[in-house]
Amino acid sequence: MSDVLDRLTTSLSDRYAIERQLGAGGMAAVYLARDLKHDRNVALKVVHPELAAAIGTERFLNEIRVTANLHHPHIVQLYDSGEADGLLYYVMPVVEGETLRDKLTREGQLEIDESVAIARAVAEALDYAHRRDVIHRDIKPENILLQEGTPLLADFGIAIAVSRAAGERITATGLSLGTPSYMSPEQATGGRDVDARSDIYALGSVLYEMLAGDPPFLGSNVQAVIAKVVGERPVKLRTIRDTVPAHIEAAVDRALAKVPADRFGTAKDFSWALTDTTATLPRSTRRKPTIRGALVGAAAALVIGAAGWFASTLTGGPSVERLAVLPLTNLAGDSEQDYLVAGVHEALISELARLGISVIARTSMAQYGNTDKSIPDIANELKVDAVIEGSVFRDGDSLEINVRMIDPDTEEDMWRQLYGGKLDNVVVLYRDLTRDVADEIRVNLDPEMQARLSQAPQVTPESYEAYLRGMHHLNKSTPEDFEKAVEYFHEAVDKNPGDPMAYAGLALGYVTLGHGPAPPPD
Repeated sequence: MSDVLDRLTTSLSDRYAIERQLGAGGMAAVYLARDLKHDRNVALKVVHPELAAAIGTERFLNEIRVTANLHHPHIVQLYDSGEADGLLYYVMPVVEGETLRDKLTREGQLEIDESVAIARAVAEALDYAHRRDVIHRDIKPENILLQEGTPLLADFGIAIAVSRAAGERITATGLSLGTPSYMSPEQATGGRDVDARSDIYALGSVLYEMLAGDPPFLGSNVQAVIAKVVGERPVKLRTIRDTVPAHIEAAVDRALAKVPADRFGTAKDFSWALTDTTATLPRSTRRKPTIRGALVGAAAALVIGAAGWFASTLTGGPSVERLAVLPLTNLAGDSEQDYLVAGVHEALISELARLGISVIARTSMAQYGNTDKSIPDIANELKVDAVIEGSVFRDGDSLEINVRMIDPDTEEDMWRQLYGGKLDNVVVLYRDLTRDVADEIRVNLDPEMQARLSQAPQVTPESYEAYLRGMHHLNKSTPEDFEKAVEYFHEAVDKNPGDPMAYAGLALGYVTLGHGPAPPPD
């Protein structure tokens, strides 16, 4: 390892100052380094030389670039990657805190609510990545970091990058992809068709350990553990810890199913099941009942004398037919960013409306920007079943959107989430958010809409900002602002001549301008 450290220090002296080794895992050694360009501490991870030799530089770097595009509040970001004197490395931020493994070693079993919260955060990160066809393949407590209580998933995509790049040659190195106690049966037996459901299995194993104190399967050696993973069923959680709620036990059981098709279809479904105290069936079977189903359900409800309870069980909770999105808060406190916050607000309303959700128009929401009215009062005035409020924070080319959906009857959160990423991926943030809202209020999305949400285009930040400024002026409704809007839309087109949104804005600007005083003939 001293040879590796010497090679790193020499090769990267113009970019990173290597300070010391922090640790080592199955695929890489970790060093604390100083990023000289940005004057910050980073974690520089070096793939073990024997593994790097089996992979090849070009193939590894091509695969690992995919992970650089993952921007999520519960995923540790990839800063950099490269090759130095034959060593493959990748760079991530230093997370202040501890790993979940450290916490489990110290505490043994975790509180039930805390365990579920950690699992749900990791599930949200997995769902985000899986929708982009990126699989982790090495979910384990060592790769879950806790920074001030916030779970962060590390080394995302590194294992799959190694797997895809190395192919069958990985076996010759004597290293496995994944950790036996958390491997799915198909991964443990070397199956080629490892998909997102393998990550769901691994997360189920981690949650099992948080609640029970040990992983589902233990053994004296790797082979013994794999034999149990493939051929045995884990001891029921409630046998070990009877305070675990039945629905959580059921969700973990399903996540740990031997056959991938018997597990949850998505990590989002697993996350949802951990909070659903009403049933343990697949989410798709708990949609709102059809007319025929409603008649049968009503009859059954009459028999048991609990019609309201039965309807609630079928739908998974109260029905939300109509939504209001309050004007968002500008957390930066900079009025120069108001155009961006207004643009995010309008985009969210538009995206939700495109899904067929009944959502109050932006113009009707403007009056609630600085209101002292309570959520129940607003909901009553607008005749809505739920209210969404949130904030926007921009830092350079990074954007965070924090939202929560509120039940106006109780003023409690029905759901909340933080979305983060780069400005060029802002459409992805919008569509992730709207998909999650649709998911929470049980909206069935047809295949065409699913495809649309999965194919969110990137934007050119400069063009998008000019577009948002144009829309901001357009909404002010004065002739001077209409002219200013057209100027910004022209700028948006100039910045990205291939952006249809910029042209749509320009067309809207001219149409609006034509309704005011006669514009110049040219």
